[in-house]
Amino acid sequence: MVETLIETINLQNDAMFKAFMTNPNSREMVSNLISELTGIAKEDLRKATYIGGEEIAKRNMKEKKQSTDMTIKIAEHMQIIVEMNQSYQQHILEKNAMYAMSRIVETTRSKRKYTSVILINFDNFNRYSTKKPMLIFRIQDEEGHIEIENYKSIHILLANCEKNPYNIGKETEKFANFLKRETTIEKLEQDYRGDEEYMSVIRTVAELSQDPEFAGYYDLEEKHRQQIEDAKETGYDEGIQEGIQKGIHEGIQKGEHNKAISTAKKMLAKNITIEDIQEITDLSLDEIKALQKGI
Repeated sequence: MVETLIETINLQNDAMFKAFMTNPNSREMVSNLISELTGIAKEDLRKATYIGGEEIAKRNMKEKKQSTDMTIKIAEHMQIIVEMNQSYQQHILEKNAMYAMSRIVETTRSKRKYTSVILINFDNFNRYSTKKPMLIFRIQDEEGHIEIENYKSIHILLANCEKNPYNIGKETEKFANFLKRETTIEKLEQDYRGDEEYMSVIRTVAELSQDPEFAGYYDLEEKHRQQIEDAKETGYDEGIQEGIQKGIHEGIQKGEHNKAISTAKKMLAKNITIEDIQEITDLSLDEIKALQKGI
C-alpha cells in the first residue's frame, strides 16, 4: 500500500490549490469552470498556458516578492488570474486587485494594445455580508460608466454556493463543493465515483499527498494558516495579525532553508525546471543555479 503523507487534505491550501489547478490532468475541469465564469470558449482555455505562482513585477526595490496562485494566458493580450483566499486578512482583496491591474500597466509600457485581465477570487469568507454566491466588480462611476473596459473582478463566495436560491452555474457550484476545507482521498473518491473529470483531479491530489517534497511545502502552508487563525482567535487587531503573519512566514522560511536546499537538489536531479524549484523552495535563482553547477 502506498504511504499517504497528507491524510486529511485541505484543498484550499495554497500549495495544494496551485498544484492541482495547474496540473494537465485538471485541464478539463478547470476549462469548464473558467468558461462558465467568463464566457471564454472551452477550446481556447484547453489550449491556454497555465502557470502556478507566477511572480508579479515589483513596483519598487523595497516591495516584497509576490506571486499569483494561478495565471491563465489565453492569448497575447488575454490573461486570467485565479486566487484562492482561504482566510480574510487585511487588504487581501485589494492586493489581489492591484496584482491584476499591474498586468495591464506592464503591457501599456511597451505595447499599443491593452491586455485584458479577469481576476477570479474564491473567497472562504463573506466580506460583503451578502447572500449571493457570486459578485462581479467593474471600475465605474456612479452613473455606471465603465472606466477600464478590459478589467473585471469575479468573487465566488464559497459558503454561499451550497443550496443557494440565487442563480449560479452548475460547474461553479460543483467546484465550490469540491473545495471542502478538510477531506480525504477515500471520501473524494466516494463522492465523485463515475465522474471522470473530477476523478482525474483526485488522482493528481492523491499523487501529491504521497510526494515527500510536496508534503513538506504543504505542511508549511498549513502551519502558516493555523498561526494566523490562532492570532485571530486571541483578539489581535488586523494590523497586528498582518505583522504576525509576516513574522511567522519569515521565521519558517529561515528555519527551513537547509531543507529547501536539500529539496532543490533532489528536484534538479529529476530535471525539474529552475522556475518551479524556485516557487516550491523559495530559494533565489542564484542559489539554485549554484546548486545546479554542483550536481
